[in-house]
Amino acid sequence: MTDWKAETDSYRKAQWYLVFVAMGVYLAFLIQVHLFPDPRAASQLSKQYHQSERMAMDRGSIYDSNGEPLALSVTTYSVFLDPGVENFDPKSLDKMAKFIGKQKTDAIRKKLDRRFYWVKRYMEREEAEEIVRTCGKGFYIREERKRIYPKGSQLSHILGYCDQDGWGLAGVELTWNGALVVPEKLHITYRGASSSAEIGGESADRTPAAQEQGLEQGLYLTIDSDIQYALERFLGAQAAEYKVPWAAAVCLETKTGAVKAMASYPTFDSNNRATFSNLKALSNNAVNRVYEPGSTFKPVMVAMALEQGRLRQGDSFRCPAYLKVADGVIRDSHPRDNGIMNVSQILIKSSNVGMAHIGMRMPPVTTYMEMRSWGIGKRTGIRLNGEEPGLLPTADRWYGITPANVAIGQGFALTPLQLATAFNAIINDGVLVRPYLVRSAVNSEGLQVFHSEPMEVDRVVSQKNARWIRSVLRKVVTEGTGKPAESSAVHVGGKTGTAQVARKGKYVKGLYNSSFIGFWPANDPKYTMLIVFGDVTGKVYYGGALAAPVFKQVVDEVERLKGIGVK
Repeated sequence: MTDWKAETDSYRKAQWYLVFVAMGVYLAFLIQVHLFPDPRAASQLSKQYHQSERMAMDRGSIYDSNGEPLALSVTTYSVFLDPGVENFDPKSLDKMAKFIGKQKTDAIRKKLDRRFYWVKRYMEREEAEEIVRTCGKGFYIREERKRIYPKGSQLSHILGYCDQDGWGLAGVELTWNGALVVPEKLHITYRGASSSAEIGGESADRTPAAQEQGLEQGLYLTIDSDIQYALERFLGAQAAEYKVPWAAAVCLETKTGAVKAMASYPTFDSNNRATFSNLKALSNNAVNRVYEPGSTFKPVMVAMALEQGRLRQGDSFRCPAYLKVADGVIRDSHPRDNGIMNVSQILIKSSNVGMAHIGMRMPPVTTYMEMRSWGIGKRTGIRLNGEEPGLLPTADRWYGITPANVAIGQGFALTPLQLATAFNAIINDGVLVRPYLVRSAVNSEGLQVFHSEPMEVDRVVSQKNARWIRSVLRKVVTEGTGKPAESSAVHVGGKTGTAQVARKGKYVKGLYNSSFIGFWPANDPKYTMLIVFGDVTGKVYYGGALAAPVFKQVVDEVERLKGIGVK
C-alpha cells in the first residue's frame, strides 16, 4: 500500500513539473516577441496603427412652435495631419501654412511627436480637398457634424451654443444636452502599410422604433419666431440709439405661460465665436439679471392689498408732493400736491405717495409670504442656465420706510421673467401659471422624454379684482403715463416703470431702470409682454418715453403679421 501511494505522489509531481516547464517556455517566447521582435515584423508594424479620436457629436435639431428649425447639425469636412506615415515630407508644413497661418503651423512643427493633429475643421468638401491635394502625404479628410444656427444672432441667448465637439455649453443646448445629443460612437482611424486612409465608425441612424413613430430627435420650443424677430429688432434698435448698457424683454402667452419670445441686449452670434469675447453679451438678462422693477410692480401690490382686505377698489388717499415715512421720504417723479386720489388714479398717474399709503397698510410678514406665493424671490424653473432667484429681504428686515419702498417697487430685486410671470397672473384673471419654454423633447431613440402642458400654480387674486385692475391698466395707456404704448391696430393696457438704480447700498443719481409691461388685446388678452432698459442715463429715461414706444412697435408688427384685432 505504501509503495502505491509513493508512486502516485511521484506521478503528480511529474505532472506539475511539466506544467511549469510549459509555462516557462511560453513566457520566454512572449518576452522574446515583445522585446526582441523579428525585424521584418517591426518594419511592417511601424507602417500601421489604429487609434480612437473624438469627433464632433451629432445633435438633434431645435424647432420653434411652428416647426421652423432654429438649430441644426450639418455635414462638414475637416482635415487632419498624420506626420508618422511613410514618406511624409516635413516641407509640406510650409504648404500647410497657406491655409492655417504661420503661427499654428509653427506650433505643430515644434512637436511632431504624435500621429494626429487637426489642421482645419468645418469646411466645404472642396476646400478640404484642396488642402490635401496641395500638402500631399500625411494629410487626410474626415467627415464631421457642425452645429449651425440659421437665424444668426436671433435667439442666441435662448439657444446658447456648443463647443467644437458638439457639447452644449449654454442656453437650451446646455440644459437639454442629454436629450439633444446622439450617443457618441467609437470612431477608429486606421492606417495601413499602403498609407491609404480608412476612417471607420457607425452612423447615428434613428432606430426602427423612431421611424415607426415618425418622431424626429430634438427640442420643440414654444417660441414664435415672428414675435421673437420683432422683439429683438425693436429692443436692440432702441438700446443702441440711447446707448443703454443692457436690456431685456419677455413675451408670454397669457393663458398658458408659454414663452413666445425672450430677448436680451447686447447680443452675440452663436455661429461666430469671435462675438463671444464680450462676456456681458453672453448673459441672458431675462433670467440672469436681477433689478428693482419700480412702478411696473405697483399693480401686483394693489392686487395683494385687495386680496388681504387691506384695500378696497373705491378707497382714496391724501397725496401731497412729499410723504415722510419713518426714517425717509417718499416723493413722486414730478412732485406736486395731487390732493385726494383713489386707487385707480394712483395707478393711472403712478403716484409713489399714494402707493406708499397702501404699502404701510400691509403687514410685512403677510406681504412677504404673498410675494413669495406670486413667485418673487424664487426661480421660475424655466430651465435656462444661470436663472437667478432674485433678492427679497425677509419680513424681519422690513422696518422703517421699507414697506413703503416695496410698495413702489424698490428695496427688492427680481428677474424680468419673474416680473412678467407675476404681472401675467393679473391679466390671466388672477391665476398664476408657470412659464415654460420647451413643449416637448425627443431623444435619439425617437422617444418623447419630456412633454409640457400649461400648469396653474395658484389663484393669487380673485377674478373680480384681477379684471378691475386690468381695466385700470387700460386707462394707464389711454389717460396716464403709458400713452406712448397705445397701438392703432389693437387696444392695449399696461404700466410704466422708472426705478432708481442702487450701487453699494445707495441709489445713484441719474441712473435708472426704465420699463413698460402690458398686454393685448385689452378686453381678451392673448399676450403679456415686458420691455426693460437697464442702467439708463441721459435725458430720456422714463419708462413711458423709452420702453413704451418699443412695446407699441412690437405690438404693431405682431398685429401686422397675425392680425389679432382691436377688440
